Amino acid sequence: MQRFLFTLSVWLAAVAPVGLPAAGAAEVLVEAEAFDHPGGWVIDQQFMDVMGSPYLLAHGMGRPVQPAATEVALPETGTYHLWVRTKDWVPEEAWHPGRFTVVVGGTPADAVFGTEQPAWHWQSGGTVEVKAKRVRVELVDVTGFEGRCDALYFTTDAEAAPPAEPGPAMDAWRRRLRGLPETPPSAGEFDVVVVGGGIAGTSAAIAAARLGSEVALVQDRPVLGGNASGEIRVHTGGDAGPHIVNEINANYPSSAWYKAPHPTRRFDRRRHAVVGAEKNIHLFLNTHVFRVQTAGDRITSVDGKDIRSGKELRFAAPVFIDCTGDGWIGY
Repeated sequence: MQRFLFTLSVWLAAVAPVGLPAAGAAEVLVEAEAFDHPGGWVIDQQFMDVMGSPYLLAHGMGRPVQPAATEVALPETGTYHLWVRTKDWVPEEAWHPGRFTVVVGGTPADAVFGTEQPAWHWQSGGTVEVKAKRVRVELVDVTGFEGRCDALYFTTDAEAAPPAEPGPAMDAWRRRLRGLPETPPSAGEFDVVVVGGGIAGTSAAIAAARLGSEVALVQDRPVLGGNASGEIRVHTGGDAGPHIVNEINANYPSSAWYKAPHPTRRFDRRRHAVVGAEKNIHLFLNTHVFRVQTAGDRITSVDGKDIRSGKELRFAAPVFIDCTGDGWIGY
């Protein structure tokens, strides 16, 4: 099975509820962040708690990025209705800087996406003719200026439409199409769960591990370091002293800011080496914590979602350390 997530759902009920496919119709959900080949598009997870999912972003600084591509398995050939979840992030601009197209099996869909509404929504792409059960799908950036694609929905029912707003209905719809269980499987047994892998979270995880605790370090990006990582490149300073922070921070002179390769990349490698040497740390990268379970006023577990595959895991422990930067776990 390809790394992207899709599920065929054939409904057997004589009358389907409003918005769901009619009896015998097929539907396939393709999450953009799970494309096999993202090309020049990048995964943005920072708004998952607002809009319900990570998405692909065409961050080309004004130059169109390379297309993202994946192979989609469809149950049958024929006519499919296409919906694409996107947004027009600068609607006041007549040229719509986030434009992109979708190519299915070598043929562009009827619509140009990212041109209709400022909020996340499902934009109709009209119909596409599918001539093979395995078809290549591409996201083609037009402007190189922050095009956004969350997911693509294919259905053979002209009347079916995805849930309009993020929330319980959309969560249940996506969970059903992706075949996710209601209760995520356990990620393991831990003494401490640290959510957030910036300088604070990484330091907390190392400290707990060196004190003998089994630690889950959960970070929603592919690298540790947060704002100090090679992704964001914020210079860190201050007097760390002979402590853990000094082992992993990215403290370098401001004169090195414009040098290539950027010095934060070297600190990224060192940071990961330090964490990798701690046998008590279990590192979960690309994992966004989106839900918390409590008993009274205490957290009992948190649920994390892999930002590419959508796979969910439940992290339970007696102690949780919130290093998300904005206090999302405590909130």
